[in-house]
Amino acid sequence: MVNIKNDTPPEISRLDLNLVRVFVAIYETRSVTLAGDRLELTQPTVSHALARLRTSYGDRLFARGSSGLVPTALCEQLYPTLKDSLVRIEATLEETRAFDASHSTRRFRIAMSDIGALYFTPPLLRRLQESAPFVQIDITQPSPNLINDFNSGVLDLAVGNMPELLTNMRTLALFDEHYVCLMADDHPTIRNRMTTNEFARARHVLVTSPASGHTLIDGILAGQGVVRNVVARIPQFSVLPYLVADTDLLVILPKRVAELFVQRGGMKALPIPVPLPHFEVRMHWHVRHQENSAHRWLREQVAAALRKL
Repeated sequence: MVNIKNDTPPEISRLDLNLVRVFVAIYETRSVTLAGDRLELTQPTVSHALARLRTSYGDRLFARGSSGLVPTALCEQLYPTLKDSLVRIEATLEETRAFDASHSTRRFRIAMSDIGALYFTPPLLRRLQESAPFVQIDITQPSPNLINDFNSGVLDLAVGNMPELLTNMRTLALFDEHYVCLMADDHPTIRNRMTTNEFARARHVLVTSPASGHTLIDGILAGQGVVRNVVARIPQFSVLPYLVADTDLLVILPKRVAELFVQRGGMKALPIPVPLPHFEVRMHWHVRHQENSAHRWLREQVAAALRKL
């Protein structure tokens, strides 16, 4: 481990908040250009800030690698402290002023699965277009380290069925949901009802998204003595209509999303003949944003847009 000297040189005493922002942005994007885009700064400005940081710490901080900038050992040691300090300072600044949604150009980052983005993004963006036309929303796929993403400030919100966040984040239920089975409208063997044997024998598609609570389904089915005949595994939900409409494949989906696909034509949604528990679609956020006016506004908009669905 690299040891940081306790005697603080004059250069470090002049380290300002903007330099910390630049350091964090470069570390997280691994790029001077992308850091500039995030901070709305020119590339020369970011490069100059990086040069000042290097002088202050007496270290290169970042070296060029094949896939972008690579942090040095000292840089890796500095990041958690500077990131945490930046998040805390910016939170205190935001709490002292009201959030003006009608004029704000703030960018919020929300994690949801691709199926969540398909269903949740249109009503949310329609709502924001009316009250906050300059606010920017980045929708990202949930990573395997959602809790770390919240702790580091990468994420503002997460929306979906994410059981792993229930005990670590603040949370609000948006609506109750249950599963149905989506298939072709003219499925060769299943008509308007489906027996347990038909369900088990049918050819199923399994979505393997690791950030979705839907991965628990097969464990629940196995507990009831039902094992699906899974013939295909895919990483995303959004391609399902193209797989199901003209084949004998089945897929288990939340009812609201299945109905959205049915509206496209060529598909039907039937009740699953095996009892599966309902689940809650929830919004999750870090405790440090609880009283923040901008985050509180965002949560109100998400809740108002999605609770109607």
